[in-house]
Amino acid sequence: MGFPHSSLQFPYKRQSPTTKQTKVYTNMEDVEAELYDLVDTFKDNKFSIGRNLYFYIPLFADPRLFGSEESMRLVKEYNYMKNYHLPIANSLEEADSYKLEMFDVIANELAAITQYLGEKNV
Repeated sequence: MGFPHSSLQFPYKRQSPTTKQTKVYTNMEDVEAELYDLVDTFKDNKFSIGRNLYFYIPLFADPRLFGSEESMRLVKEYNYMKNYHLPIANSLEEADSYKLEMFDVIANELAAITQYLGEKNV
């Protein structure tokens, strides 16, 4: 669904979504610690971790910090495979297990986005 606009630069102050206290984020390690705390709070949540992070990360960090070239490449590959009906490998035994796992994550998150958009339009 894209990245919200954010121009945060270290160090900066934001309210922690987990403790609700104002916190100074001085580096990426502080952001990652907050991220791990968030993930722990979502374990028993009815929404996917991806959906929760999409809404919570912009509250305390620039979401673009988490987008790697590898993840963008995997999303493009997934789209090419789905849109152009390209096989991931000659056989299931030859398929890269990491890529299969990442494609499952992408497919699940796209399904969650589709569900969210459907709920929003009802």
